[in-house]
Amino acid sequence: MTLVEMLVVLAIIGVAAGGVTLGIGAATRAPSVESEARRFANRLEAAADDAMLGDRMVALTVDDSGYGFVKVASDGQVPQGTPKLDHHVLPGGMAMMLDQRPPLVLGVDGVSKPLTAVLTSGGQQWTVRYDGLTATVAQSEGR
Repeated sequence: MTLVEMLVVLAIIGVAAGGVTLGIGAATRAPSVESEARRFANRLEAAADDAMLGDRMVALTVDDSGYGFVKVASDGQVPQGTPKLDHHVLPGGMAMMLDQRPPLVLGVDGVSKPLTAVLTSGGQQWTVRYDGLTATVAQSEGR
């Protein structure tokens, strides 16, 4: 075996060991309320952008398991049985409360109703405030 071959083998072993180490670390970390709040804020902004750029109305829907987005008919109604777009299941023990009743329609004109969502799990509580254009995330006081 030449020196070059040995270096290639060592490089492959190093990359594989690094990948396994990173994979194990990611598998053992449970999603935090903060990361879920930030994910929700990003997905809400992305859905609003999609509604505006795609010239179609999209609505945020929330159920006991999580949240998602659905297409809205031209009359502003969410048809029954409409498949959810990008439904996200919240991790076990995490809850989301909204300050208004869903569905929240994200308009094609880029302006939507303001929304406040509170995500809680255990002693952690994070608030997502959406002003119709952008979403901000902040830690809030527990009850």
